[in-house]
Amino acid sequence: MKLTFDPSLHEYRVDGARVPGVTSVLRPLVDFSRVPPAVLEAKADLGRRVHLACQYHDEHDLDESSVEAEVAPYLTAYRRFLVDTGAEVIENERQVFNRVHRYAGTLDRVLYLRGEFWLVDLKTSITTPITVGPQTAAYMHAIEDVPLRHRAALRLRPDGTYRLDELHNPNDWSTFLAALTLHRYAEMHEA
Repeated sequence: MKLTFDPSLHEYRVDGARVPGVTSVLRPLVDFSRVPPAVLEAKADLGRRVHLACQYHDEHDLDESSVEAEVAPYLTAYRRFLVDTGAEVIENERQVFNRVHRYAGTLDRVLYLRGEFWLVDLKTSITTPITVGPQTAAYMHAIEDVPLRHRAALRLRPDGTYRLDELHNPNDWSTFLAALTLHRYAEMHEA
Protein backbone atom coordinates (compact mmCIF):
# COMPACT_ATOMS: atom_id res chain seq x y z
CA MET A 1 0.00 0.00 0.00
CA LYS A 2 1.35 3.41 -0.99
CA LEU A 3 -0.13 6.51 0.68
CA THR A 4 0.62 9.87 -0.94
CA PHE A 5 -0.47 13.43 -0.23
CA ASP A 6 -0.59 16.35 -2.65
CA PRO A 7 -0.48 19.51 -0.51
CA SER A 8 -1.45 21.83 -3.39
CA LEU A 9 -4.76 19.94 -3.80
CA HIS A 10 -4.96 18.79 -0.18
CA GLU A 11 -5.59 15.34 -1.61
CA TYR A 12 -4.68 11.89 -0.30
CA ARG A 13 -4.26 8.86 -2.56
CA VAL A 14 -3.77 5.20 -1.72
CA ASP A 15 -2.26 3.17 -4.55
CA GLY A 16 -3.35 5.96 -6.89
CA ALA A 17 -7.00 6.07 -5.78
CA ARG A 18 -8.25 9.25 -4.08
CA VAL A 19 -9.43 8.82 -0.49
CA PRO A 20 -11.06 11.45 1.72
CA GLY A 21 -8.93 13.36 4.20
CA VAL A 22 -9.98 13.71 7.83
CA THR A 23 -10.15 17.51 7.86
CA SER A 24 -12.10 17.60 4.57
CA VAL A 25 -14.62 15.13 5.96
CA LEU A 26 -15.16 17.30 9.04
CA ARG A 27 -15.26 20.67 7.25
CA PRO A 28 -19.12 20.81 7.09
CA LEU A 29 -19.31 20.69 10.90
CA VAL A 30 -18.02 24.25 11.22
CA ASP A 31 -19.70 27.32 9.76
CA PHE A 32 -17.16 30.01 8.93
CA SER A 33 -19.59 32.00 6.77
CA ARG A 34 -19.64 34.93 9.21
CA VAL A 35 -15.86 35.21 9.34
CA PRO A 36 -14.35 37.47 6.68
CA PRO A 37 -12.28 35.42 4.19
CA ALA A 38 -9.16 37.52 4.83
CA VAL A 39 -9.37 36.79 8.57
CA LEU A 40 -9.85 33.06 7.91
CA GLU A 41 -6.89 32.93 5.56
CA ALA A 42 -4.65 34.88 7.97
CA LYS A 43 -5.54 32.52 10.84
CA ALA A 44 -4.99 29.43 8.65
CA ASP A 45 -1.65 30.83 7.48
CA LEU A 46 -0.55 31.49 11.06
CA GLY A 47 -1.52 27.94 12.01
CA ARG A 48 0.53 26.51 9.13
CA ARG A 49 3.58 28.58 10.09
CA VAL A 50 3.32 27.59 13.76
CA HIS A 51 2.95 23.92 12.83
CA LEU A 52 6.00 24.14 10.59
CA ALA A 53 8.13 25.79 13.29
CA CYS A 54 7.09 23.12 15.82
CA GLN A 55 7.79 20.38 13.29
CA TYR A 56 11.28 21.71 12.54
CA HIS A 57 11.88 22.08 16.28
CA ASP A 58 10.98 18.41 16.81
CA GLU A 59 13.20 17.35 13.91
CA HIS A 60 16.12 19.39 15.35
CA ASP A 61 16.19 21.29 12.07
CA LEU A 62 14.87 24.70 13.12
CA ASP A 63 16.83 27.76 12.04
CA GLU A 64 16.09 30.07 14.97
CA SER A 65 16.66 33.16 12.80
CA SER A 66 13.80 32.04 10.54
CA VAL A 67 11.18 32.17 13.32
CA GLU A 68 8.93 35.15 12.66
CA ALA A 69 7.93 37.45 15.52
CA GLU A 70 4.28 36.44 15.12
CA VAL A 71 5.16 32.72 15.38
CA ALA A 72 7.71 32.98 18.21
CA PRO A 73 5.28 33.05 21.19
CA TYR A 74 3.47 29.95 19.92
CA LEU A 75 6.78 28.14 19.54
CA THR A 76 7.72 29.27 23.05
CA ALA A 77 4.44 27.80 24.33
CA TYR A 78 5.16 24.51 22.56
CA ARG A 79 8.67 24.31 23.99
CA ARG A 80 7.38 25.20 27.44
CA PHE A 81 4.82 22.38 27.23
CA LEU A 82 7.52 19.84 26.30
CA VAL A 83 9.76 20.96 29.18
CA ASP A 84 6.98 21.27 31.77
CA THR A 85 5.51 17.84 31.05
CA GLY A 86 8.60 15.94 29.96
CA ALA A 87 6.65 14.78 26.89
CA GLU A 88 8.69 12.86 24.34
CA VAL A 89 7.80 13.26 20.66
CA ILE A 90 7.32 9.79 19.13
CA GLU A 91 5.63 10.78 15.84
CA ASN A 92 5.65 14.15 14.12
CA GLU A 93 3.29 15.06 11.23
CA ARG A 94 2.65 11.41 10.36
CA GLN A 95 0.38 10.45 7.47
CA VAL A 96 -2.04 7.66 8.38
CA PHE A 97 -4.64 5.56 6.55
CA ASN A 98 -7.58 3.57 7.87
CA ARG A 99 -7.85 0.39 5.80
CA VAL A 100 -11.40 -0.49 6.86
CA HIS A 101 -13.06 2.89 6.33
CA ARG A 102 -10.62 4.10 3.65
CA TYR A 103 -9.75 7.62 4.76
CA ALA A 104 -6.40 9.29 5.40
CA GLY A 105 -4.96 12.19 7.33
CA THR A 106 -1.87 13.70 8.85
CA LEU A 107 -1.74 13.63 12.63
CA ASP A 108 0.25 16.31 14.42
CA ARG A 109 1.96 14.42 17.24
CA VAL A 110 2.14 11.15 19.08
CA LEU A 111 3.72 11.86 22.44
CA TYR A 112 4.90 9.68 25.28
CA LEU A 113 3.48 11.56 28.24
CA ARG A 114 2.89 10.48 31.84
CA GLY A 115 3.89 6.91 31.00
CA GLU A 116 1.42 6.49 28.12
CA PHE A 117 1.03 7.29 24.44
CA TRP A 118 -1.05 10.34 23.53
CA LEU A 119 -2.32 11.58 20.19
CA VAL A 120 -2.06 15.38 20.34
CA ASP A 121 -3.32 17.94 17.85
CA LEU A 122 -1.68 21.38 17.92
CA LYS A 123 -4.02 24.36 17.78
CA THR A 124 -3.55 28.12 17.70
CA SER A 125 -7.23 28.82 18.36
CA ILE A 126 -8.59 30.56 21.45
CA THR A 127 -10.90 27.62 22.19
CA THR A 128 -10.77 23.97 21.24
CA PRO A 129 -12.69 23.60 17.96
CA ILE A 130 -15.63 21.17 17.98
CA THR A 131 -14.02 19.12 15.22
CA VAL A 132 -10.90 18.23 17.22
CA GLY A 133 -12.56 15.35 19.06
CA PRO A 134 -13.76 13.57 15.89
CA GLN A 135 -10.51 14.50 14.13
CA THR A 136 -8.28 12.91 16.76
CA ALA A 137 -10.61 9.89 17.04
CA ALA A 138 -10.22 9.36 13.30
CA TYR A 139 -6.44 9.54 13.54
CA MET A 140 -6.44 7.20 16.52
CA HIS A 141 -8.40 4.62 14.50
CA ALA A 142 -5.97 4.96 11.60
CA ILE A 143 -2.76 4.26 13.50
CA GLU A 144 -2.15 0.60 14.26
CA ASP A 145 1.42 0.37 15.51
CA VAL A 146 1.26 2.60 18.61
CA PRO A 147 -0.93 1.72 21.62
CA LEU A 148 -2.60 5.12 21.93
CA ARG A 149 -4.48 5.66 25.19
CA HIS A 150 -5.31 9.37 25.18
CA ARG A 151 -6.28 12.16 22.79
CA ALA A 152 -5.82 15.87 23.38
CA ALA A 153 -5.69 19.30 21.80
CA LEU A 154 -2.65 21.35 22.73
CA ARG A 155 -3.66 24.99 22.44
CA LEU A 156 -0.63 27.21 21.93
CA ARG A 157 -1.34 30.79 22.90
CA PRO A 158 0.03 34.09 21.60
CA ASP A 159 1.25 35.00 25.09
CA GLY A 160 3.65 32.02 25.19
CA THR A 161 1.42 29.85 27.39
CA TYR A 162 -0.37 26.63 26.52
CA ARG A 163 -3.32 24.52 27.55
CA LEU A 164 -3.66 20.75 27.08
CA ASP A 165 -7.32 19.81 26.65
CA GLU A 166 -7.84 16.07 26.98
CA LEU A 167 -10.60 14.75 24.73
CA HIS A 168 -12.97 12.19 26.28
CA ASN A 169 -16.22 12.35 24.33
CA PRO A 170 -17.27 8.75 23.57
CA ASN A 171 -19.23 10.01 20.53
CA ASP A 172 -16.18 11.43 18.73
CA TRP A 173 -15.56 8.29 16.65
CA SER A 174 -19.22 7.82 15.69
CA THR A 175 -19.42 11.52 14.80
CA PHE A 176 -16.49 11.12 12.44
CA LEU A 177 -18.02 8.01 10.86
CA ALA A 178 -21.33 9.86 10.35
CA ALA A 179 -19.50 12.76 8.71
CA LEU A 180 -17.58 10.28 6.52
CA THR A 181 -20.85 8.65 5.42
CA LEU A 182 -22.31 12.06 4.50
CA HIS A 183 -19.09 13.01 2.70
CA ARG A 184 -19.23 9.86 0.57
CA TYR A 185 -22.94 10.35 -0.10
CA ALA A 186 -22.29 13.89 -1.33
CA GLU A 187 -19.39 12.71 -3.51
CA MET A 188 -21.60 10.06 -5.15
CA HIS A 189 -24.19 12.71 -6.04
CA GLU A 190 -21.87 15.42 -7.37
CA ALA A 191 -22.57 16.49 -10.92
